[in-house]
Amino acid sequence: MTGGDMWKTLVLSALLPQALQAGPLRDRSVPLVAVEGFDQARLVGDWYEVAQTPTFLEQDCHGTTVAVATREDSRLTFKIACRKGSVSGPVMPLEGILVQTGAGRFHLRLFRLAELGNLPLTLLWQAPDDSMAVLGASFGEVGWIWSKTPHPDPAALDVAKAILVAAGYRADMIRNVEQAP
Repeated sequence: MTGGDMWKTLVLSALLPQALQAGPLRDRSVPLVAVEGFDQARLVGDWYEVAQTPTFLEQDCHGTTVAVATREDSRLTFKIACRKGSVSGPVMPLEGILVQTGAGRFHLRLFRLAELGNLPLTLLWQAPDDSMAVLGASFGEVGWIWSKTPHPDPAALDVAKAILVAAGYRADMIRNVEQAP
């Protein structure tokens, strides 16, 4: 078994039981509609992941942050810092590149998990003041709510969660991500 085959086997063995137990996270008959008039620069910056749907990429993550930065080419650098076990736990970094494939549509390529291929992401909503963003994946692999502050206004967070639900995500599967006080 090659190293790549071993990674695929490990990832699938972790992913399949979770997927079978939880059932579908997203109704795929509901289309993911990207925001209109998308400007890639609005996504650049430091974000707090304040809510998410279950994902094998971020099991037992707390205090998760995301940094999106411009590059010399048209792509964006993407860095997740997941704190394992608690908001003060050790950081598990996930790094990759966001490649824009259309207005508000991306492929996420993770460096350490390249064998997973490209994860298609859609920017479903971004607050007019750029304080929050909602991203989803076509098969429901991830549903993320990002905020520029670690503890956003509860009403704004409810709006963001409603965007995920309108995109076919199960409301009972959207959980808040614990952030440091």
